[in-house]
Amino acid sequence: MLVWIQHPRPSSRRFLFLDRDGVINVDSSKYIKNWDEVRFYPDALDALRFLRQQSVQGILISNQSVVNRGFTSIETLWDIHDRMLDRIRRAGGDVLAAFYCPHRPDEACACRKPSPRMILYAAGIFSIETAETYLIGDRSSDILAGGDSGCRTVLLERPDSEHPPEGAWAGRQPDERYPSLLEAVTALWKQGKLS
Repeated sequence: MLVWIQHPRPSSRRFLFLDRDGVINVDSSKYIKNWDEVRFYPDALDALRFLRQQSVQGILISNQSVVNRGFTSIETLWDIHDRMLDRIRRAGGDVLAAFYCPHRPDEACACRKPSPRMILYAAGIFSIETAETYLIGDRSSDILAGGDSGCRTVLLERPDSEHPPEGAWAGRQPDERYPSLLEAVTALWKQGKLS
């Protein structure tokens, strides 16, 4: 597990777990291998700004098997992370921490989603009550990891992305569904679910 933490003592006690690819930036079946391949969803930058304005601390939880598949290096992964963070901050948003699993599925590691390990590790560091927190993702592995960690879950069903087949849920469904990250966070905030 690769971990980046901006500050171990966050300024508020409101948290939200977020997947990265397919949620903040457009995903690719060929993986995001370098900065030139990163395309932000405009609504995601607005959503991250909204979260910061409401003092909600965003924590990234992301599988990045692109590293152990040999398509990119750890150094390039961190370069992408740093540049993404800079762009998010210039748009008025921020991220408290990021937890990345670099392993391939066949490595059977303990951290790769759908395992809840990265979420639980983050929850331990920041003393987060997962039952009072949401995870937003775009894949069944996100929803399974969020649910198994005790979080409530939101599935993003962006019009331009491939949605998980209904049989992928292993008996667990997302608590809510939205077509964009901005719609998800503003709805959750208005319903008092992020406060």
